[in-house]
Amino acid sequence: MVIGWDIGGVNTKVARVDGDAIAAVRVRAFELQHAPQAMVALLRQLADEVGAAPEDRHAVTMTAELSQLFRTKREGVAFVLDAVAAAFPSADVRLFTVDGRFVTGDEARADPLKVGAANWSATAHQVARHRPNAILVDIGTTTTDVIPIVAGEVAARGWTDPERLASGELVYTGAVRTPADVMAASVPIGTATASLSAEGFALAGDVHLWRGALAEADYSCATPDGRPATRLHAGERLARVVCGDREMLDDEDISTIADALAHTQVSSVARAIRRVAARHPSLGTAVVTGLGAFIAEAAAREAGLGVEPLSAAIGDAAARCAPAVSVALLREREIRHQVEQNFVRRSSAASPALSHETRLFRGRLVDVVVKIGGGVLAHSGFLDRVLATLTGAARQRRVLVVPGGGPFADAVRGVDRGGRLSDSAAHWMAILAMDQYAHLLADRIANAMLVTDRDGIADATTSGRAAVLAPFQWLRGSDRLPHSWEVTSDSIAAWIAGELHAARLVLVKPPGAVGSDLVDAYFPRALPASVAFEIVSAERVDRLALALRGEAAV
Repeated sequence: MVIGWDIGGVNTKVARVDGDAIAAVRVRAFELQHAPQAMVALLRQLADEVGAAPEDRHAVTMTAELSQLFRTKREGVAFVLDAVAAAFPSADVRLFTVDGRFVTGDEARADPLKVGAANWSATAHQVARHRPNAILVDIGTTTTDVIPIVAGEVAARGWTDPERLASGELVYTGAVRTPADVMAASVPIGTATASLSAEGFALAGDVHLWRGALAEADYSCATPDGRPATRLHAGERLARVVCGDREMLDDEDISTIADALAHTQVSSVARAIRRVAARHPSLGTAVVTGLGAFIAEAAAREAGLGVEPLSAAIGDAAARCAPAVSVALLREREIRHQVEQNFVRRSSAASPALSHETRLFRGRLVDVVVKIGGGVLAHSGFLDRVLATLTGAARQRRVLVVPGGGPFADAVRGVDRGGRLSDSAAHWMAILAMDQYAHLLADRIANAMLVTDRDGIADATTSGRAAVLAPFQWLRGSDRLPHSWEVTSDSIAAWIAGELHAARLVLVKPPGAVGSDLVDAYFPRALPASVAFEIVSAERVDRLALALRGEAAV
């Protein structure tokens, strides 16, 4: 198992993952500068609460180095490393870097800026595995991260905090700790507008607690007046921001103030989202997470993006601890890959006869690969029936959908007429056309997950979702097929079915498709003998259902 840590200056979060399953998460409000000597005990306590064992690996990301306790970030990183080492002296500990790697403690000490404030990068790299094109908007108690993810890669412009503030990818506003007088310069009072007092009388936590968006238990820092984090006292604090009190202002007045502050905060985040999105106009979806996900959702919609809550995939508690969960999952993935590679090397060295078992070490990731021809797109009614059948099958079997090229690939063919493209350029452009169809299919199939690699496929199928493959990233990395129009999405689907050791391949063709030329010329060479296949025309969803169950003649 892997224990993931997100160690901040005011909150410490931990997650334990067992394989790719999130086993437990915890979050503890802890202002480091007030009791640094208690950090080691806190780490041990949280580890016990999530059921950590002495042999578990630890993966760490942090923002604690920015605490006013430290004069430099180097000093803060060293403090965190010392605390983790003291808490778990015999553990295997790795630190996550802003550029997406794990390093040892010694490496982190030598280059502290690589590991300082890297928690946003952990979340972004994990989200990128499943959402290859999106803007991550993570709002915690104090700050907001706005991170573009393009083609499965984290496309951040800034890496240090100053760079991220300059790029708009870091916004210093959060769901709890942001002072009200930082959220806005003025608010309406009656028919007038009042400037806010710069006295720190109220926080964002008071705004959202009053409006019902935040629970009392989530108000995790000390209140400005030392009184309880209740709606009653939040109203009193909000009255103070215009130098009033509750004898002067009624509930409607307080709501007017709170609403104005909340709306201004949403707009400030929306501006940052629009600024980042302007650099990546193809991105139309925001993945929102964190304690302030409700702010992120409103801001993303104001910026004109669709919204996908990370909590829908991993649960609300885990989404609130996304960096800790992410760094644990990323480290588990790295360990699993290292174990697999060691197994392959040992097996290959021991005996060539083990090559078949070695190939199967990964296990069968999918039961059936279904290639949906691009021509089916022209028959929307039949396409809807095919997709509904796939949705039902994915609840019972592990299904991977491979898109055809359809009109998107036809556009490439049109450009290629007359020999205006090289074979390689036409090949990769046609595969990018498949990626476009994949986005359409993932949007149309209920509970589907767009994926780009083996890990994404495994994550989708183990959660009972149909995986829809955007194949460019995988094929670009492998490049095992000829660059020719003889290789179409049929052969690509056959090759993928073999790579995943699928039992069956089903090719869905347009309604009425008949004849001996329904597959491309390379298909017989791409399809392994171990994979059974069947061609089904789109109007025969009854036959498709049987094929998905393995009951049709193949």
